[in-house]
Amino acid sequence: MVIIPMIITLMVVALAPLVLFLFITSGFIPLDESVIKIIERFFLEWKVFGYSLWLLLLWVIFFIEWTDYYLDLWIITNRRIVDVEQKGFFHREITSFRFEQIQDITVETHGLIETFFKFGTLQIQTAGHSRDIIIRDAHYPEEARSLILRLSEKSRAIPNQ
Repeated sequence: MVIIPMIITLMVVALAPLVLFLFITSGFIPLDESVIKIIERFFLEWKVFGYSLWLLLLWVIFFIEWTDYYLDLWIITNRRIVDVEQKGFFHREITSFRFEQIQDITVETHGLIETFFKFGTLQIQTAGHSRDIIIRDAHYPEEARSLILRLSEKSRAIPNQ
């Protein structure tokens, strides 16, 4: 559900060259007739090849964004949280921390779309780590926060073995 805004944006951008062509050749913008003929000839001669390249570029952008989104994950066990952050095709960061290190958990939901589709940003501040652990576009972030807090309290109640 979270990737839907990006899909809609890419669909709009995919249609942009066609809309631009119709806008320029409609006569709405007062251009010299020779300029319009040059633009029409260019679009007609290169329409299939150029538009195919444009769609290929958009497909590559979508694939990169989808891969980054799909391969980012958190693994929550009964003792720790493991954060797997994909940063490109060949770079991945894996961070893990115990529940005892959690100091604060923040959930941020901005806007109508995030509220309606129930996703947001979940941020965990820990003791002993130089950076916060953040997962963007998390599904049901309030439920994840409640689960993490419940497991954190449970792990603090059990004395270290």
